[in-house]
Amino acid sequence: MRTRFTSHCLLACAVLGVFWNLSGLARGAGAPARPVIVVVAGHGAGLTDLSLGMLRRAYDGDPTRAAGIRLIPFNYPPDNLLRQRFDWRVLELRPAETGRYWIDRRIRGEGYPPRTVPSAEVLKAVVARLPGAIGYLSLEQLDSSVRALTIDGRSHTDPEYPLVYGPGPDGP
Repeated sequence: MRTRFTSHCLLACAVLGVFWNLSGLARGAGAPARPVIVVVAGHGAGLTDLSLGMLRRAYDGDPTRAAGIRLIPFNYPPDNLLRQRFDWRVLELRPAETGRYWIDRRIRGEGYPPRTVPSAEVLKAVVARLPGAIGYLSLEQLDSSVRALTIDGRSHTDPEYPLVYGPGPDGP
């Protein structure tokens, strides 16, 4: 009797193990995508990698060149959540600080803010067609119309990618 019970338990465990692996739960396939900001450029731009410092300079309004072309950064409106997360991760600015930052830079003659686009669809269309244009998307918005750039040699799929965000005390 005990042998039959043990064999039934082993069979049940094996079936559950197969189901677990086939369902992808053991590999995390059911887990949500990592919250990353993917920096993008057009396929014809010749850009494949940017340093975080170069990205910061471009979005600070400083003339920045990469791969022999001047970078033209594009941004979302200030109330866009992805923009707020990007500003925090790249420029280290909270939403309340961003407006004052750009007013101060303009008054001092230190550059202009990046051009603003209303949506990810418009950003992808502009970046895909304008040489030197760069922008950013959430992972869900990324498609084949634009090229995902590496940051400091790290792909957005790399665990050490620098533009991962999440809720917490350090910002949006």
